[in-house]
Amino acid sequence: MLEIKSSIRFEGYVIDRQGWSMRWSEEPIALNRKSFDVLLYLIDHRDRVVSKSELLEKIWEGQFVEESNLAQQVFLLRKALSRHDSRSKIIETIPGRGYRFTAPIKEWVEAPVGEPETRIERIVLSATESITRITVEEEEEDDSPSSPSLAPDTSVIDATTRTGVHEQENGQGLSVQTGADQGVRGVRIRIGWRWVLAASFVVLVLSIAGWFGWQRWLDRESGAPVDVVIAPMAGSTGDAVLDQALVVALRTDLSQSPFVSIVTPARIRETLREMKQKPDAEMTSSIARDVCERTNSQAVLFGNIARLGQHFLLTEEATSCVNGAMLANAKYEASTTEDLPHGIDKLAEGLRHGLGESRRSIARFDVPLFVSINTSSLEALKEYTLGATLADQGKYEDATNLMKKAIAADPDFAEAYYGLAAGLRALHDPVAEKDAILKAYSLRDSANESTRLAIIALYHYGATQDLYEAERNYRTWTELYPRAGAAWNNLSAIERDLGHHAETLAAARHALELRPDVTIVYGNVAYGQLETGDMRGALSTCESAIATGHDSDHLRGYCFESAYALHDAALVQKQRDWAAAHPDAILIRQNEVDIAVAEGRFSDARRLFPQLEAIIRHRGVAAPADEIVRAESIDLIDAGEVEEGRRLFRSVPVDPKSQYSILGLASVGDSEAAASDLRAMQTEFPQGTIWNDYLGPEVQAINAMTNHKPDEAIAALERIRPLEGRDPLITMMRADAYLAKGEAGLAEKEYRRVIDSPVQDPIITAVPLSWLGLGRALAAEGNRTSAIEAYKHFFMLWAHADPDARFLVQAKGEFNALHAQL
Repeated sequence: MLEIKSSIRFEGYVIDRQGWSMRWSEEPIALNRKSFDVLLYLIDHRDRVVSKSELLEKIWEGQFVEESNLAQQVFLLRKALSRHDSRSKIIETIPGRGYRFTAPIKEWVEAPVGEPETRIERIVLSATESITRITVEEEEEDDSPSSPSLAPDTSVIDATTRTGVHEQENGQGLSVQTGADQGVRGVRIRIGWRWVLAASFVVLVLSIAGWFGWQRWLDRESGAPVDVVIAPMAGSTGDAVLDQALVVALRTDLSQSPFVSIVTPARIRETLREMKQKPDAEMTSSIARDVCERTNSQAVLFGNIARLGQHFLLTEEATSCVNGAMLANAKYEASTTEDLPHGIDKLAEGLRHGLGESRRSIARFDVPLFVSINTSSLEALKEYTLGATLADQGKYEDATNLMKKAIAADPDFAEAYYGLAAGLRALHDPVAEKDAILKAYSLRDSANESTRLAIIALYHYGATQDLYEAERNYRTWTELYPRAGAAWNNLSAIERDLGHHAETLAAARHALELRPDVTIVYGNVAYGQLETGDMRGALSTCESAIATGHDSDHLRGYCFESAYALHDAALVQKQRDWAAAHPDAILIRQNEVDIAVAEGRFSDARRLFPQLEAIIRHRGVAAPADEIVRAESIDLIDAGEVEEGRRLFRSVPVDPKSQYSILGLASVGDSEAAASDLRAMQTEFPQGTIWNDYLGPEVQAINAMTNHKPDEAIAALERIRPLEGRDPLITMMRADAYLAKGEAGLAEKEYRRVIDSPVQDPIITAVPLSWLGLGRALAAEGNRTSAIEAYKHFFMLWAHADPDARFLVQAKGEFNALHAQL
């Protein structure tokens, strides 16, 4: 048989099935085998949505894998399929159902080399073919003269029949049948079995069709996913806190739906301000519909509590914010106060179905807020509600106290433990935070799916500190709940910690689209733009946020960095004026110190840093203040101001659990203490990404360079490559080690990686020092002319450096020596 090669084209991509390869505009695209398998399976089944369970079963047949593995492969595919001009999403996520391949396909078949060319080309937009073919074949033998009438079916007649006589016992004696009678009976048996087989086949086909129909019925959604605004309930239980708690419970119940997205209270308050209303204004029906329209939502939920003695009638209606038409309604009669949370669970289930969510999705994402309803659970709900409200207002200390009360009322309340952990993280209490998240993790299966994913991700982020596992879970959260702003914002934070700047920016932009009411999200977008070299974009994001009332210390800091990098003196001064008017602002003042160090202006850094430290300590937070001192001391040492850096580092106590403390110990030459503290943290966090894959190799490299062992430093730094985006200083350290080893060519390559990086942030010391290193590497290679140009670039960046700065003095001597050799 001739070998046939099949290829597929879409959006400029070309897939070679036989060669297991893909390219775009002649550029090869690397894909692992599993990603390729997933892509081909989605292409082959592009006429329908492919469920996640089906992909897991088909691609990982016979293996037990978590859904996060599939989410990771889809993420890798989307990164690979991001080159096309239309920017359309080729792999679409269908919330609660699975994935669908959406690009128009062009397929063709090419004949092998040496054969006449035959090409069949077709555009396939959507194709569904179903052909059922039933073929019944009978065995045939040559006609026999002894039984011509039975020739077509003689295969069913045995040898005894053909002799003419066959004896059969019928229970009463013996009967004799002739060969002809036996043959006719055999034919009847054969025909009977044909009917049985045909009927069985029909039943089987109908059963399969019924099963698929039932599956489709389970997956059927009556419309697109909806965003809803929840208005406070009318009526009252007689307890104002309980009334509020029921609304929070409804929001919590609905939030587990990937189909229904709830507009957050913070965004509602922000919208009310835009409407010139008080943030706590009463949500009348007209105001609620206005909020609904302004937030681009589709429905408003209006509820009512009617009290009849000790009984309560709960009702909820979802109405269109466009024309007021009722979209869904649900009601529940609670016989006691303690039954109210259960009633909220039932209301949420009814609303989700009425708004169009599929039955399968409801069944999968439907965990009651309380497994057992009792008085303690109701009290827990009330305390949790008040705590969540205060946390939303930034009052974390009060919020954590209320979360503790909720836990005391219901020790198995997973959401309260998660809320406690989040509050403790904001209060910089890592020990208590770890205890809370460990307890939440042990109870994760009792929480709804969105909270469960959040708990698992925070568990890996804070408890095990396995950033890769946290990333996978945050990404799974975004896959299941693509309209969850918190999921995207947390994913942005984890990508930032991993040094994945493009992914940081992409996730932050998703979060901003969903949560334009959250100030910190603007800051995350600006950070991503800075780290990808888009200084003007970062400046625009900051200015846009400030113009819409989202002003903050962090945003101003990013404005300052962007303006400084763009050499916009007027805008730099504008940010300095803002800082002067806000004496508690930290970030601009910290940036001033960092830029002074990066430019070799150590006298300015010594003048500015005590002011910054005093502001931080005035806030009463000693631990963060000590960390900033340690970080600044390390920057000074890296920039050549070794003695001042050592003095500053020794001015605060050593913290064996602090990354900067361990790194500082290595930087000041206390190698044994650094290694001992590091081992202790690696033992405590055996899966900790930073401790094991980043800080560990960095400390080893510093110690190796201190002991003049560049080979060991290079080997250690190679282990950091996957996380190198966190800090270009790692790349510069590798270049320094290559130069110390005498491999100037490799050193030049690494220095250029820093210099050519899109990240040219003015606070980064590695950029000017890499120009100096490049000059030294080129000089060692004998390329004096290029070396002189590199030195000149370093002098330009350090034009305002202290004249006695160590690296500046060294550079001038080396530069003059090069000139003398020309």
